[in-house]
Amino acid sequence: MKKNILRIPAKILEQIKAFDQDDVVAATVKLINPADIARYSYLGITLGLDGLSLPLPTTPDPNAGRYSHANIYGMEKKRKDLPMYKKDFGHWAPSWGSSSTHYVSRERDVYRRDFYPPKQVELSVTLIGNRGDSLLIKFAIEQVINRRTPRFEQELLYNLNLLQENVGSADVFESAASLADYAASVRVDWQLLPPGTVDEVLTAMLRGKRPVNPDQQAVMRERITVMSKLKPEAYVTGTDGFLRYFGAKFGNDFVAFENAQYGNALYILYESWEILSKKSRIEILAGDPDSFDRIEHRKGWIDQLNGRVSGYRKKKSREARLL
Repeated sequence: MKKNILRIPAKILEQIKAFDQDDVVAATVKLINPADIARYSYLGITLGLDGLSLPLPTTPDPNAGRYSHANIYGMEKKRKDLPMYKKDFGHWAPSWGSSSTHYVSRERDVYRRDFYPPKQVELSVTLIGNRGDSLLIKFAIEQVINRRTPRFEQELLYNLNLLQENVGSADVFESAASLADYAASVRVDWQLLPPGTVDEVLTAMLRGKRPVNPDQQAVMRERITVMSKLKPEAYVTGTDGFLRYFGAKFGNDFVAFENAQYGNALYILYESWEILSKKSRIEILAGDPDSFDRIEHRKGWIDQLNGRVSGYRKKKSREARLL
């Protein structure tokens, strides 16, 4: 595979200017000889006695390259080009002369780190037709991007690199009607679930979704158990058929989200629930990085979550007393 694309090629930018519509997709079409199909077996493409077999849309293998890894796990960039700033770091410490603990924080000078959340966009493979003995196959990133949005070029470069890493070429097309329909279906309708036992909440979240393997269910059970001990107002899950994100609502502007498939971090979102519930998962994590915090699932992550929830509730209690 070729190296990553550092900037959007001028040819592609010129193509986009000539488009009659604003919705754009990163996609490429390849003419593949049947003898070369085996080269694409890593994508799930096979050719046997029963004919051509293509995979369902799926997230690319994170080992395919930098952007494929970021698509699953996110990407962090230390901004040494910017001045350092003071940041609070906290932990739970034992209270003197008591068996209880208290939350302690201290300031430290740090570089700003820009974190690009995992988008988990999928790669689709479609047979367009035949040209002689060869197969005309379209590879597309299943995200429609509007060229009038502020982050258009950043989002497009990301998706072009996903194609480059996994297919070896990248291009752009106008969003056809079927892709526009897809764009509408990406928007997630979030569902609020009432508090209940861990089993009740897990069963409700899994209902009507695509199958989740036992390992993922075990991770979900563990994370729901942690959240349940903090007594959330409600639990949150998507209703798009895919159990990508689930979480708990601790207040109108404090929602903790987990990932059922790649549980490497928890996200605490601070926008109002009325706003969040109208956004897709991609729109949420591609938004203002200051509107959410990320807690990696490393040693002490539960204490960090406990501290954030406790601090949020104390803040709300103080605000209520002032009214």
